[in-house]
Amino acid sequence: MTQTVAKNGGTIRNIGALTSPAHCPQGLPGLQAAEAGAIVSALHRTGNCMGGKAWRCWAGLILLGLASMAEASVQLTGEDLYYLLSAEFATQKHDPEIAIPAWKHSVDQLPTAAVLAAASKAAAQLGDLSQALRWAKRWHELAPEDSESARFEAGLLLADGQEPAAIDLLQATLARFPEDERVSSELAELLAQHGRFGDAERLLHTVIQNHPDSAAAQLTLGRLALLQKHPRRAAEAFAKALQLRPDWEEAVVLYAESLRQQGSSLAALQTVQDFCAAHPSATDARAYLAKLYLNLGGQTQAYRVLQQLSLLRPDEPKIWDQLLLLAIGESDWTGAQQALEHLRELSPHSPLNSYYQGRIAEARKDWPKAREAYEKLAGTPLADEAQLRMAQTYYAQGHKNQALLELQKLQARHPDDAQIPLLRAQLLQEEAEYGMAAQILDQALEQHPRDPALWYARGIVAEQQKDYAGMDKAMRIVIDLRPDDAQAYNFLGYSLLERHKQLPEAGAYLEKAIQIAPEDPNIQDSIGWYYHLQGDQKKALYYLQKAHAQMGDEPELLNHLGRVLWQMGQQKEARALWQRGLKKHPDSRQLQEALLHP
Repeated sequence: MTQTVAKNGGTIRNIGALTSPAHCPQGLPGLQAAEAGAIVSALHRTGNCMGGKAWRCWAGLILLGLASMAEASVQLTGEDLYYLLSAEFATQKHDPEIAIPAWKHSVDQLPTAAVLAAASKAAAQLGDLSQALRWAKRWHELAPEDSESARFEAGLLLADGQEPAAIDLLQATLARFPEDERVSSELAELLAQHGRFGDAERLLHTVIQNHPDSAAAQLTLGRLALLQKHPRRAAEAFAKALQLRPDWEEAVVLYAESLRQQGSSLAALQTVQDFCAAHPSATDARAYLAKLYLNLGGQTQAYRVLQQLSLLRPDEPKIWDQLLLLAIGESDWTGAQQALEHLRELSPHSPLNSYYQGRIAEARKDWPKAREAYEKLAGTPLADEAQLRMAQTYYAQGHKNQALLELQKLQARHPDDAQIPLLRAQLLQEEAEYGMAAQILDQALEQHPRDPALWYARGIVAEQQKDYAGMDKAMRIVIDLRPDDAQAYNFLGYSLLERHKQLPEAGAYLEKAIQIAPEDPNIQDSIGWYYHLQGDQKKALYYLQKAHAQMGDEPELLNHLGRVLWQMGQQKEARALWQRGLKKHPDSRQLQEALLHP
């Protein structure tokens, strides 16, 4: 590492390089061209040159920017410039050990509003919140007429947990700058976060009245509506924001989310698809589109969107993580391996590399290679997850006892983790050992009596044991703990349908489920079957066809859909549907029975 000794004896390392004194801007206050050139040359000797034309452009812009930090009455010396350049470049390189001391020196020598603003923003960027806040306060004191200084200080106060102080500051700033829409929007969101929705909405309506073309105020109004769980109102506000700013990516994502929360996932999907088609470089919208596809069961479509997104954001590991897992799900081994190699380039020492190597090998049923990869994760933060995966590889090979032993060891280390007994119970269920599964879940519920996932699993086991009273009790507890759990309502309702008991009660449960999750294909199948049993074949067909569009040729769904078609006089179509399904699922008793006894 190259080091350069500054005038005061301090060490400044990795400052960067300039190519020639001739590229230093002329006429900086108090700084002669020769002096500036000497500093530039000294910096050049530190090495680590970023190269040629790009460096010269960067250096020129930085020098011009630094010149603006000095007020006309302030003499910018060579040493001042040296430290400002050091601070700026170290900030660009995200090196707080150099940047923060260099900014401190610059603030001490040039305590102007511009320097304090730059120093505060740099400290915040580098994660030194307390130092950023101190400089922001001084910046605001020096520039009270600048609303940005107050807004930046308020943001830092909020990040520091000083919400009341942030609200007070923004209110005082709004009184001083009543026409500043940014202050109004930030204050409104902050008031809403503290439950003062009425104050926030009144403030925004005043802004909109005075500034009818304010897209920012409409966006904030929509955010408030979402916070209050009023998606319809939110959608109206976001639509107005988009009318004012059609290219606003954040607004289109929020508008789509408000549609989804109203139960219009397909409309949300169409909205974002159209926006992405019109804006090829939109990244946030594409990330949301991939999430929407996954929520709707469209794994293949989500995979394609993430492939596009990886080209737009090649240096974002999170995207490659998702892309790799979807590539495994799509059995695209070439794509999975390419994604893994890219992740290795981004983070060569990350334990995730071994984890994903194990996931690829596991998906390809190369069990020894999978376990070899997972064993490398011992002593890392992923060790427990790796042991869970190893247990599943043993189970997949038929080594049930070894799999359960791995899980028992893991649970001994983490007795308070509710996820481990869930997995143990799942493995036992698959072996039809319902009694042991129930025992493990009952023990876990003694420790976690308000865990809805444990109660849900307990309800499933009770159903498998034909303990319908126990199932009913467990699912009702899930609903009590999670009133919007659509799957619990669906499970209760469909269980009653399967037993041909209490159809009105079953219908009430299923209507609640479809209201909460209208695009869930499993719930669409359930309520479609309910309408069939009630004799309403038209409604039954509507829901079953929607489910079929998402779930494809799943045997139980094909059985239901075919029987509805048969009842509607479309016997030929029903038989063709069952025969097609049986080719894909030759062991399906439901489809065999449907063909024999329609």
